[in-house]
Amino acid sequence: MTLFMAVVLAASGLLGPVADDVEQVARGRPPVECSRAKTAQLLAERGAEVAKNIEDPNSYKTDVQHYRIDFEVDPDAHTFRGSTTMTVASRVDDLSTFRFWLNSSMAIGSVEVDGEAVEWRRRGTRTVDVELNRSYDADEVFNVEVSYGGMPESTWFFSSQDGHPVVSTLSQPWYSSRWWAVKDDNSDKATGELLVTVPSALTVVSIGSLVATDNVGGGRRRFHWRTDYPTSPYLFAFSATVYNTFSRNFHHDDGSMPVDFFIYPASDTTANRNGWRESIDMLATFEDLFGPYPFRDEKYAIYQFQFNGGMEHQTATGQGGNHAFSEFLTSHELAHQWWGDMLTCATWHDVWLNEGFATYSTALWFEFASGTSDPDGRRAYLEARRPEELEGSVYVHDIADPDRIFSSNYSYSKAAWVLHMLRGVVGDEAFFDTLAVYRRRYEHATATTEDFRAVVEEVWGADLEWFFDEWVYGGGAPDYRYGWQEHEVDGQRFLEIFLEQSQREDVFHMPIEVVTLESGEHRSYTIWNDARAENLVIPVTAEVDDVDLDPEDWILTRFKVRGPFFDGPPKVVAIDPAPGSFLPVGQPFSATVTFHRGVVAEDSDFALRRSDGLEFDLDLAYDPSTYTVSLTTREPLTFGRFQLIVSDHIVDAEDGFALDGELDQVHDGPLPSGDGLAGGDAVAEFRVLGRRRANRRLPPAP
Repeated sequence: MTLFMAVVLAASGLLGPVADDVEQVARGRPPVECSRAKTAQLLAERGAEVAKNIEDPNSYKTDVQHYRIDFEVDPDAHTFRGSTTMTVASRVDDLSTFRFWLNSSMAIGSVEVDGEAVEWRRRGTRTVDVELNRSYDADEVFNVEVSYGGMPESTWFFSSQDGHPVVSTLSQPWYSSRWWAVKDDNSDKATGELLVTVPSALTVVSIGSLVATDNVGGGRRRFHWRTDYPTSPYLFAFSATVYNTFSRNFHHDDGSMPVDFFIYPASDTTANRNGWRESIDMLATFEDLFGPYPFRDEKYAIYQFQFNGGMEHQTATGQGGNHAFSEFLTSHELAHQWWGDMLTCATWHDVWLNEGFATYSTALWFEFASGTSDPDGRRAYLEARRPEELEGSVYVHDIADPDRIFSSNYSYSKAAWVLHMLRGVVGDEAFFDTLAVYRRRYEHATATTEDFRAVVEEVWGADLEWFFDEWVYGGGAPDYRYGWQEHEVDGQRFLEIFLEQSQREDVFHMPIEVVTLESGEHRSYTIWNDARAENLVIPVTAEVDDVDLDPEDWILTRFKVRGPFFDGPPKVVAIDPAPGSFLPVGQPFSATVTFHRGVVAEDSDFALRRSDGLEFDLDLAYDPSTYTVSLTTREPLTFGRFQLIVSDHIVDAEDGFALDGELDQVHDGPLPSGDGLAGGDAVAEFRVLGRRRANRRLPPAP
């Protein structure tokens, strides 16, 4: 930590959180330094005006296509002086005004449209409205040049290292206007170039490719950087100081790309160089997972800056502080090149699409770094990234406070767990296919949470409103308590699980893995949990010695503990002939219904009904030793579709619980019956056909 950082942090009260970071590392928990860098600027300036959301409802009327930022930096005076030229296309007819953002600490010298001076006026401390030189219709293009200069409101940009000045920008979420004239809208991406003039001893690193370095006299040099990829405003940046530089090449299927490193001389050690060089291997791993690096035609760079954390400027990541060279920070910031830079959250409400994706990408790095899947590596990282608070939502409902936008608990850690749980719900194939489709659809553009949800549902083929409502838009997490008991019915073993959610929040609906130890062999099953307390029955293959709920920790919980088992309602575990069978015409109906425990049942609790409403009388016999009811009709069956209805008037012989009878025709087969709660008829469908087609199964229900 530099002296400058220590002073700023002490003055702002940030020294405590940074000290917490050190403690987190000591106990094996990596700090979310990306979040630290992005919130520290605000926290260091609590005495000044707190920036609020500055979204412009008329932003859709214009499309900035290109920025040319040309200014000189005086590190001693802490001033910027120069101009921004914006190439703008109108999206509407009769456009007569244009709005850009520039903080009032930067004095405006002039505003010109296509070389003609025009009138302008400030609206508050950041927004500026320009009267265009004429009205423009849709698709017409004009250039707005703004000349300005002054001392940025934030002294945060200026620091020093080893006696050398450091000037680095950091604009997220809406601080771009503190150092350049810009239309500050994530969704309005533009290409751009930065021409930065600095004292000759300094080196400037920025986004894109280096076009030229020119001596301009007076002991100054101008660095000209340019990107031809669409870029959101907050991802424009530069850093200037005395750097040692080194480069490597990343070789990919279509050639190679430079990976450049800019490091403070005092930090230039073999260990630090090796820490950053690991980004080459990370590029290869992330390309395997996410597709080609999005900016192959330009570069990837890492540069050291004065902020305590990281910032994923497009093609050039700034990293600083105690963990500037750490594996988790380097992987997180690199992953942002896909998730945050190439594909950017459309609004700061949706910031989890940036930060949650990057945080989970680090978990994927630890899983796939070896070239094959290592779930233990992923689990260890996610456990270290377990949120310390769970009550809040991943989605940022109120974006007035940047500290909430970049909450390490919610936008980073909990969001990463949400992605992990989504992967567990849809499966690996659908999850990674989703990332591929999501990338293709929104590459070099922006997306919202609902855009992402639509892609997942499209790829997986089912509705996920329940998941997003509970895990993205809602707060909290489940607390699980569970107990279990075995049953043996007519030679078949069953495992009954009592599962309870005890959290304050509403019930979470989730598929949960159950792993049993059966005669020394582990077996995996999946149950669907959607009630506060329920009993679920699973057929097993052998005597059960142990049961573990979600042993791979796919679900984010406050806790899951074993507790006592509580009896639940009876369930149907077998029907013979099986539901969906074809039966022969002209013969009496004969079937057995087996329950997983003893029941009290009467003739009136069963019905056989043809699709036209005709009912057939049934005779009943009950065998209490096997919990089996035998049913027969007195008359032969005719052609048609039939339903056997087992009523929930049937009750458990010991406790009086009503039958849990629903038959699931969609998921893992219809039996055992039930949704986990008492109540609900069991309805099995059959079809009566000719003898040659008898004993066949019905096609699955649509």
